[in-house]
Amino acid sequence: MNMIFKRCALLLFLLPLSSFSAQTSSAEEKKTPVFESDIQPIFSAKCGKCHWDKVRKGGLDLSRIEGLHKGGESGESSLAESVDESLLWIMIDGGGMPPDDSPQLTEDELALIRKWLETGAQAEQPIQLEEEKINQHDVLPIVLLRCTACHGAELKRGGLDLRTPASMRKGGEHGPAFVAGKPEESLMIQRIESQACPPRELLLKFFVRRPPESEVEKLKNWIAAGAPVADIAPDVATTGPDPLVTAEDREHWAFQPPQAPENVKSIDELIQKQLKAHELDFSPEADRDTLIRRAYVDLIGMPPAVEEWKYWRTSDDPHWYQTMIDQLLASPHYGERWGRYWLDVAGYADSEGGVSSDPLRAVAWKYRDYVIDAFNKDKPYDRFLLEQIAGDELIDVQKAPKVTQEMVDNLVATGFLRMGIDQTGSRTMNFVPERLGVIDDAINVMGSGVMGLTMECARCHSHKYDPIPHRDYYRFKAVFQGALDEYDWLTFKNRSLELGTPEQKQRVKQTNPVLNKELKKLAAQRRKAEADLQLELLKQHYPEQSEEDRQKTLRALKIADNNRTQEQRILVEKLRTAELMPETAWNDAVQAAKQRLKETDQETARVQAKMEPPLTIRALWDRGRPSPTYILRRGEHAQPGELVGPGAPAVLDPPGTPFVVKPPFPEGTPKTGRRLALARWLTRDDHPLTARVMVNRIWYHHFGTGLVKSLENFGVKGERPSHPELLDWLAVRFVEEGWSIKELHRLIMNSRTYRQSSQITDAIQKHDPQNRLLSHFPLRRMNAEALRDSLLFISGKLDDNAGGPPDSVSVDQNGLVSANATAEGGWRRSIYLQYRRTQIPTMLDTFDYPEMGPNCVTRSISTVSPQSLMLMNNERVRDLAVAFADRVQQTLAKQNQDSPAARVELVYEMALCRSPSETERKLGVATLKELETSWNENSQAALETYCHTILNSAAFLYID
Repeated sequence: MNMIFKRCALLLFLLPLSSFSAQTSSAEEKKTPVFESDIQPIFSAKCGKCHWDKVRKGGLDLSRIEGLHKGGESGESSLAESVDESLLWIMIDGGGMPPDDSPQLTEDELALIRKWLETGAQAEQPIQLEEEKINQHDVLPIVLLRCTACHGAELKRGGLDLRTPASMRKGGEHGPAFVAGKPEESLMIQRIESQACPPRELLLKFFVRRPPESEVEKLKNWIAAGAPVADIAPDVATTGPDPLVTAEDREHWAFQPPQAPENVKSIDELIQKQLKAHELDFSPEADRDTLIRRAYVDLIGMPPAVEEWKYWRTSDDPHWYQTMIDQLLASPHYGERWGRYWLDVAGYADSEGGVSSDPLRAVAWKYRDYVIDAFNKDKPYDRFLLEQIAGDELIDVQKAPKVTQEMVDNLVATGFLRMGIDQTGSRTMNFVPERLGVIDDAINVMGSGVMGLTMECARCHSHKYDPIPHRDYYRFKAVFQGALDEYDWLTFKNRSLELGTPEQKQRVKQTNPVLNKELKKLAAQRRKAEADLQLELLKQHYPEQSEEDRQKTLRALKIADNNRTQEQRILVEKLRTAELMPETAWNDAVQAAKQRLKETDQETARVQAKMEPPLTIRALWDRGRPSPTYILRRGEHAQPGELVGPGAPAVLDPPGTPFVVKPPFPEGTPKTGRRLALARWLTRDDHPLTARVMVNRIWYHHFGTGLVKSLENFGVKGERPSHPELLDWLAVRFVEEGWSIKELHRLIMNSRTYRQSSQITDAIQKHDPQNRLLSHFPLRRMNAEALRDSLLFISGKLDDNAGGPPDSVSVDQNGLVSANATAEGGWRRSIYLQYRRTQIPTMLDTFDYPEMGPNCVTRSISTVSPQSLMLMNNERVRDLAVAFADRVQQTLAKQNQDSPAARVELVYEMALCRSPSETERKLGVATLKELETSWNENSQAALETYCHTILNSAAFLYID
């Protein structure tokens, strides 16, 4: 009974408490969350690391309610009228924030933030938003975009310059551009609103579009406010703290200067250290034949001549290998091989791309020759970069009493930044967005090729993974503004200089006028020969067609397709059909006409070869008058943000390091000196990336894989180095050796690591299946150029002439793109072929010649059936096999050794740089006899087939 009483008493006591608790809980549920007490603590704990008062990633400060209203770098508030439209909610509700490696928001925290947003994002303290006062930087981007094509640096129609508020006030022939405080009386507003400016008939000529109403309204508001001018300095790196890049950001290994490990004497020490840790050791050294072929193809892109191979394989010099490496590095073919790799980095092409006509770049080859020469001369890499990035700011050419070869080379070198796709010389593709695309390509080439960074992401927003703020992309863009100014643009048609030494000018003057007259005559002959061929094709294919219709067809070809009449289109279509007729079906008249056209082209090529190179240089130069650079929000050309000045990615410098820019010629030609400052910053001895990236690239081309596999990305998401100590040791050694690329080759190629065999053991397969430990030398297929050049060399059809204009290509009826023979009947090395973006030689394309987009940092490697079919069936390859067989027969005839065994022996020596094994010799002899029987006792045809077979073999295609 007492127990029952106690329980009832306890129940009566708890009931009021329960009611009180429910009332309290209900009150809490009804309570409206506020920023200071409810939301700010959550942000502090979960978001404060990246978005607080002293660290503002993406420009966002979550420590204050005002920061949320202001938003981040996009310029849009983080808060909105509805929750689902709020940028804040979008990012935290499945938008990837906080990042995966940070503490995540709990369900309760998300619910509270959502409730706060739904109830109006309340705060205890009054929200004090800064009043944004309009100033000149709100309107200058509009004027630059819409007006300065006619009223700017290059052209001042009506005497009016609209680039600054002062020049607007000064006005032109019709008075000031505006009347402060009176927009309706301002001439510029009147002209814009009446659509007199920009003039309708000049919109496409000057590639501008009319300003939308929002921009006109902003101009009027600025004038109505009295055209205020605020003293706003461009955002540049200073000695103060940077809220967008933290000390933690700088801790990534690639953002720290290289530190060489102590007491290391060689590459092999560091490689063996990791091998031992994985129960491995070096593979045996490759045999002498293998090392000879490996070194030759690696350094000059071709095998040795038989005489050279025999010399090295029989040399009793204990240092024969080192001597061979030195001789190969001294070969002019070295620059042709390794210069090609740098042309990949630059994105070299002989055409502009971007439009269907794909116009040719007449003198781009001068940059190609500059690169080849720089590699052959072992130009220090720091100087090599200096010339390519800022060659125009090294010597004041315009004030120089005499033009020297160094001045010419410096300007040719700047073609490095002119290799991307450029459609801005076309009739419709030269608006500001296309120009920004050209600039972005140049920045990407610098980022991926020189710095090993993927900077393109930061064009539209702060980089998602690497600490490269949106701001830093536009600081970097400002570096190039003096030369690549989207508001003061030079198209590819007028971005060139005429410059030469006195000797060059004299040679051009003496030689070219006479040859130009010959070329004009030949051009007329070619037009006639081409017309004759077209007429003969029509006669054969349409014998009933009247002569009048054939002549009408020729006249129709001179009219643009979209301007032809229906009758003309039908006639041209008939001609195109006739041109598809296979050559085997041509009659004698067509054959003769084709031969006349071919002879005319050959004569033209011979005359062109006699021409002195023109003085034209496809250069990039600072014009000394850069427009201001504004951050473009989301990368949109019509969404300008804050004003920035030139600078480099802040993460690559210690905190508080200004980017120092000085005009190079204070008393001379106006230049900003911005690219020169960048080049000198990049070539500092302690730069975190420059030496590492180049050393890694050289290693990649020697071993097929870089120490860092992602050559273009040393950032947070890039591959970690397989041997970090080795990478840093090589980078430091590279700088200490005067940035010498040839010394780096010697260091690598003389190592035990490089001289290993390519054989794979069970232990290697188990512990190093991807060869990241470098337990053996990788077996690799020759790349496209080495394969073609080797075929030409072995067949005796290689033309050794170097440099000058590229060799032309032709496209047959099936779309096969082939190199045209030189006047001597051979073919030059692949690096001297014309690389038109729409006409890449088919053989090179089949074997993975790189597509430039805008450049190629890492070549893809494929093994596909068209490659085998190309080598087996291509007529040019078969012709080279015939020439190879002729060489074999002629050589043996001189030696009086023309037997099947001797033939097999020499084929192996020429093609594979070794003697056949006994089994291979017997099989070769038996094969020749069998082939001879199949060819009706024709021993020469049997040899040709055998040579063709060897050129198709894996032993020829692969380098071990």
